[in-house]
Amino acid sequence: MDMDTSKLHWGHQEYNLGEFAEKFKDSFPKIINVTVGFLGQQELDSISSSTHIMVHSLLCQQRAVFESKHGKVLSLPVTISTVGFYIIRNDRREGPPISLQAILESNPLPVIIQPITPLVLPWLSGGHRLDTLTITRTYEEQLLIGFPFSSKGILSRHTPLVLPMYMKEVRIALAEGLEGLDQGQFEDACATLGGQIDELGLRNLFIFQDITILNKQELIEKGHEYMEVKPIYMCLKSQGDEINLYQHLDFETTEPPTLQRKAARPPPLPPKPQHLQIARHKLPPLSPSLENNSQFYSGGSWHPLFCSLAEVPSNLRDLSVAQVCSCLRLLNLDQYCQAFEREQIDGDLLYTVEPSMMRETLGMESLHVGKLLRFREGWRPLLGSSGAEQVG
Repeated sequence: MDMDTSKLHWGHQEYNLGEFAEKFKDSFPKIINVTVGFLGQQELDSISSSTHIMVHSLLCQQRAVFESKHGKVLSLPVTISTVGFYIIRNDRREGPPISLQAILESNPLPVIIQPITPLVLPWLSGGHRLDTLTITRTYEEQLLIGFPFSSKGILSRHTPLVLPMYMKEVRIALAEGLEGLDQGQFEDACATLGGQIDELGLRNLFIFQDITILNKQELIEKGHEYMEVKPIYMCLKSQGDEINLYQHLDFETTEPPTLQRKAARPPPLPPKPQHLQIARHKLPPLSPSLENNSQFYSGGSWHPLFCSLAEVPSNLRDLSVAQVCSCLRLLNLDQYCQAFEREQIDGDLLYTVEPSMMRETLGMESLHVGKLLRFREGWRPLLGSSGAEQVG
């Protein structure tokens, strides 16, 4: 039985993520509606209100806290396999390099370690080399894992959505039934959706092997409740004899897109390096009024993200990749954000993408291709209840 979300009956009580995890951790899966969203500094930790999700599990991941001599605080999953470490005693390496998990199993904390390959924060002046680190403690990170689905009960994406506990502003409501159906029929509809996840959901792709950087002052303010501190996610890029840590923003770094740009318009953009990782910059904290002041840092400048279609200019050529994806979300086309991020499609490149490329390379349905083409030409959906108002 398919699920029409317009007929879902939602409970009156709203939960934050911690409350929901504690109350329902032994009775997943559950269907939820995001009533209050969260706009993070990265696509990785943002979620829109009115998103419908089938939460299928609560992941409890053991992580270790590292401090550098520069005062940086890092968090690594205990099971990380991409980096090995030496134990340092009396300023000398002790034995061969071993895994983080092996170090923690056989050594009391704190313990000083050294990565086999130095970790570098390249955006800081001169690049901080994290060649010696002190493991101070371990903690458990709790993450709700689920799959968002459309108004017709179809999975919106095949990779899991992660809801970490530091999304303190998020509020969710629980689905309690379907209009016109008894409890047994509602459970059948839930089972049908769960069957889609079993068949199409790529659960095993979720490993959460990110290294994260934690704000030391925020840790002190929260009493070292690490799970509640919003981290900066880092990706690892091997470059010669070091591993550079770059901040995850709204896209994963890939080879340059196969789609070609038209000639640049003034002022010309600087050429992108062909095989180099784009340096990331540390972001200052967002202001409390996220909805009114959301911005994205890219290419050395700030770009505002859009909270409504009224804010989107008619000419899209100067939009960043993040801003293009912000438009997709406002058009209810957010299922294509990952493909646009992967191909690094900004506003200028958007005008060169042919309909066949949208379908074959970006995986868009025909109706959605037509919708985006019209949007590119200046069309904006009529949002007024009488149909008299047009955005843009």
